[in-house]
Amino acid sequence: MNFLDRRAFLRLASACGAVLSRPVLAQAPKLAPRRPDSVTKNRKNVVAIQVKPFAWKDEGIDRLLDNIQNKGAVTTVWAYTYDYSEEHMTKDGPIPLPDHGVPGGPQFVGGAFYDYDPKYFRDTILRDFRSPDYGSFNVIAEVAPKVKARGMDFFAWDYNNAFPIMMRSIPNLTEVAEIDIYGRRTTSPCFNHPDYRAHLTGKVESVLAGYASEVDGFAWGCERMGPLGNLVGGGWATRGLCCFCRFCQAKGRERGVSADRARTGYQKLDKLFSAGADERRPADGYFVTFWRLLLEYPEILAWETLWTDSYHEVRAELYGTGKAIAPEKPFGFHVMQNMTFSPFYRAEEDYTKTKNYSDFLKLATYNNAAGPRLASYLDRLSETIFRDASPQDFLPFFYDVMNYHEAPYDQLHTTGLSADYLARETKRAIEGVKGSDVQIYPGIDIDVPTKRTDKRTKPEDVRRSVRAAFEAGANGVVLSREYTEMWLANLSAAGDELRQIFANPNAGTPAAQ
Repeated sequence: MNFLDRRAFLRLASACGAVLSRPVLAQAPKLAPRRPDSVTKNRKNVVAIQVKPFAWKDEGIDRLLDNIQNKGAVTTVWAYTYDYSEEHMTKDGPIPLPDHGVPGGPQFVGGAFYDYDPKYFRDTILRDFRSPDYGSFNVIAEVAPKVKARGMDFFAWDYNNAFPIMMRSIPNLTEVAEIDIYGRRTTSPCFNHPDYRAHLTGKVESVLAGYASEVDGFAWGCERMGPLGNLVGGGWATRGLCCFCRFCQAKGRERGVSADRARTGYQKLDKLFSAGADERRPADGYFVTFWRLLLEYPEILAWETLWTDSYHEVRAELYGTGKAIAPEKPFGFHVMQNMTFSPFYRAEEDYTKTKNYSDFLKLATYNNAAGPRLASYLDRLSETIFRDASPQDFLPFFYDVMNYHEAPYDQLHTTGLSADYLARETKRAIEGVKGSDVQIYPGIDIDVPTKRTDKRTKPEDVRRSVRAAFEAGANGVVLSREYTEMWLANLSAAGDELRQIFANPNAGTPAAQ
């Protein structure tokens, strides 16, 4: 491998950042106006937790609620009303089953875990998506009343990643899938497909209007990226460089962007990085060739911007739908962890835009699992854009760009990232939404899965993270990722630290003042 000296690498990477942040033949997304913040009723010092559908069935609703309320000091339950995957752990598996729950589980299909009125889906071909998993279990009807009886809030947690399993089980879902640069259907629905958009808004309507007395708020999540993000990769990449369906092509024409040139540019980028896997280094190196393709095909960035704008537009549309039905109920979004790793994705997932269509943002700041995840992302950078260098070469610069400084590359898997990383990302989000009442809820890593040889969560890790979040000014936290992954000692550590913080209003933390 041909290595750059650090000064030369800094110059090249800085130039790359300038190009990737430049608008190319793009238009700003059409975002719905934000409703007045004073309408929304936000709970003070939110402590939320995400709960998979099968957890209620495995452990029983009352026992589960006892654990999260008594041990974790939880005030808000994010219950999956729509889910695309279920990972049942086993006692001797690569990620061991914690000290509660049931090992293994049946084949999962996925879909909606509540009953809905078909009238909300009259304008879409995606009408039949009720999950057959766990019998007729309705998480809203069966869980929400018990949550509210304990003085907690019940939020619908609608999670929409790529759907490889559901593509085979939900009628017509393949019809709305993205089409990649080679004309192949993928497992990711297209945000510009009108039937998929109507499906998404229908879910919001069916929950907030259909269960007005049971549901206290709505959380929406999706961990996907545009074609350039997928090409660069990391743990959040989905299959295919997308989308080039007829709806995206029509949107490109409206913007004056050639779909044919965008497709050709991406095909050449794909070929460039595929050559890297075989060590067929171009004469001018990978980075220079990458840069040259951006100059030759500005449509590459224009199509990336088209995808990102569409993502913003969909979220704004969902927010507007929710607030029109229940203006007082919080409606917010999950922000995937790649926001804290990728300078390219960070430029697109812009808090100054997102604040215009959200009441809260949950940040995936999972600092223990972040070590292995960051190492994986750095590896992918070294396989694509920065293949002329190694992660050890560019990591110091990377830390400077992202404004946190953590362990050396060869220690990331075993050390994770620090609570300082979580605090810095929390402060950055607070700065991004400044001037609004958008609430910031960092995700607290409680046994987010890692390999047995990687960093694993300990009670002191949880305590430090909870304290760092509130000292950074967070309005609340989301205990993450899933209750089913958490060891009870670590869940209890969160609850103990939270009670100490909330019991001492003069402790000096921003949230307590």
